[in-house]
Amino acid sequence: MRLRKQTHQWTGAALALLLPAAALANETHVYGIANFGGPGQCNAESHSVHTKTAAAFANYFTSLISSGLWTDVRTLNNSTARTDLWTDASKGAAADAKDTQLNAGVDDADVLFVHTHGGHSETNLRSWLVMGTNADACSAVTDTHMSLGNGKLNIAVVKACQSGDYQVWKQGGYRTSLVTPTSGFSMWNAFHGDSSCGSFVTDYVKRYVANSRGDGAGENWIDEAYDWDDGKDDVADNDDCPVSIVFGETKAQRVAMYEAGGWRDRKPTGRKIASTIFYVGGCDPSSGQKLPE
Repeated sequence: MRLRKQTHQWTGAALALLLPAAALANETHVYGIANFGGPGQCNAESHSVHTKTAAAFANYFTSLISSGLWTDVRTLNNSTARTDLWTDASKGAAADAKDTQLNAGVDDADVLFVHTHGGHSETNLRSWLVMGTNADACSAVTDTHMSLGNGKLNIAVVKACQSGDYQVWKQGGYRTSLVTPTSGFSMWNAFHGDSSCGSFVTDYVKRYVANSRGDGAGENWIDEAYDWDDGKDDVADNDDCPVSIVFGETKAQRVAMYEAGGWRDRKPTGRKIASTIFYVGGCDPSSGQKLPE
């Protein structure tokens, strides 16, 4: 395994110091979207494991509540996972922008997890996540709907294909879409290319969430979700390539969040004027270019 990181820098206006994570409420939202193709649903292949992984993620934080170490956990599965809950007021009409909706919107939580299908467009510098209902748009799109961290969100863990494409990152697609300089959002853990799915994902999600309470929320994601394809299935370019994209002001702050930031110790990364992408060099997935070594 050859862990690599690359950095992009942008300029931005000065702003007041952000509050440290310890001063924020501790709330988790999970979205497991498993049912597709039926009446009122979006089109994709149904995978029952999507809600099982969401439950595994939520259960850990529920255990923290019983120990007095967390505040609240909310689960919104299938048809309750909607695009408007990802839509920021800067990206849509007020009636359709519910990302800060109490106990539901993605920006009402400090930490979120979602397991669904996804895709990307390098041409349009975007990724999208398929939602559980066609009541509004069937996909929450990074540039069309999202602007994260204008509420409370600090860390997003996204188990969806092509949700963290290297080429989209390289051309600034995620930095310009997901955050503003004043955003409180720091970490987008996702996948470059397609990612495999099965009961084993629930197992590694359980390990990942339990091992990242104090640190390693980024680094542990790479360790657990990476999977090298041995070629025995005769399918080339079939690795699972997790990435951790960290937004912040300095390289040192971004590395500190990746290595030492955890659910209860979210490191301040300052102004979101640059980003670093962490990944396994040489990882070669379906539906994505081989990652640089």
